Amino acid sequence: MLSSLQVTTAEITMKKSAFFDFFNNTDASQFTEILQIGIEDQDYINWNEFLLPKDYGNAEQEYWAIRKSCALFDVSPIRKISIRGLAASRLLDHVLTRPVSSAENMRGIYVAYCNQDGSMKDDSILYKFSHDDYLLMPSDIDHSAYLNSFREHLAIGPEDLTITDCTDDWHGVAVQGPQSASVLASMGFDQVDELQPFETRHYTVSDSNVVVARMGFTADLGYEVWFQPNFTPVFQSLIQRVRHTKAIALPGYGLTALDACRLEGALIVAGWDFSTEADPDPAFMRSPFEVGLGWLVNLKGQDFVGRDALIQHTTGGQKFALRQFKIDRHCDVQDGIAVYAMVNGSQETIGSVNCSAWSWGLESLIGNLSVNYHHSDCLDAWLIVKGERFDMRLSRGPFFNDPRRNQTPAALLD
Repeated sequence: MLSSLQVTTAEITMKKSAFFDFFNNTDASQFTEILQIGIEDQDYINWNEFLLPKDYGNAEQEYWAIRKSCALFDVSPIRKISIRGLAASRLLDHVLTRPVSSAENMRGIYVAYCNQDGSMKDDSILYKFSHDDYLLMPSDIDHSAYLNSFREHLAIGPEDLTITDCTDDWHGVAVQGPQSASVLASMGFDQVDELQPFETRHYTVSDSNVVVARMGFTADLGYEVWFQPNFTPVFQSLIQRVRHTKAIALPGYGLTALDACRLEGALIVAGWDFSTEADPDPAFMRSPFEVGLGWLVNLKGQDFVGRDALIQHTTGGQKFALRQFKIDRHCDVQDGIAVYAMVNGSQETIGSVNCSAWSWGLESLIGNLSVNYHHSDCLDAWLIVKGERFDMRLSRGPFFNDPRRNQTPAALLD
């Protein structure tokens, strides 16, 4: 909910996203009021100049809707870059840390790309519609100029490649939770339950092309639905119809519930788990191996940006490791706070917290942290908040891993 501790005087510069009004369910959080009395990074964040609220009324209810039923997230503000042409696959194979030219068509692919020194430049979802038609979705950075910079190096002419920012050309909603397949089926997306994880399918609804992909960012069963802006009112009416016929709330959820779910799944976010050009910090640059994304790197294949540096990382160059933590009580943990452990009988700083969130399901504070690689086997640690020690248990991997996420066909629940 909104904080009333501070009134901002900044000019209203952020935009209202496609589903803000549709999801908003409290008079206390009207768009203009959030901008006038809300505090950025406390009540909302600026996502590509769109306002993303921490919640639409009640973060805990939004969380439980994701885990027990179904909830909706407005992904419309995410950056979108169309990459088309005969050289599209060749460009992407050179930029990304694993080849996508050999991937099946109609797939959503999780990808990473690096700087020449092997540090993460960004991670993204890449939709491959065909060998010459891709849609890259980085969270908040327009990489169009970066991608275009390789044209001369790869001898690619304009007739063989077009790179276009198309952020405003697509609206989207993530439909997440155990009833997500049933909800989409009730909306008219036939056989959506048969989609394999990361599989993508075109539907025609009201003469509009709609793309549905089985994926999401909650570590649960879920889908992403993408469409042109003129279809948005139709999609909203379909949601309303299902709310009525299935007697289901289908709330929108904000950043607080999203963070809790994605951290339960040990998922990372660029900018929070490693530094990017949007907020550069040389001390927080990380390689894919240092943020748990080594599985996205193919060092045995063709050359790509950063490959030589990553090869060196595999021979003793890794400085950090990603770990998860759990604290069994509330505390006000700030990003970047130091983490301590006993090492050889003495207290040492072993790393720092990347990000954290309260998990209602685990009744614990959880998060990702970056530890020094030679301390990556530590299991017990602590941090100090306002002079008080909070013990934490370190682990590796997700806290939440329900088999329904990958079960195919997905369950159609009432």
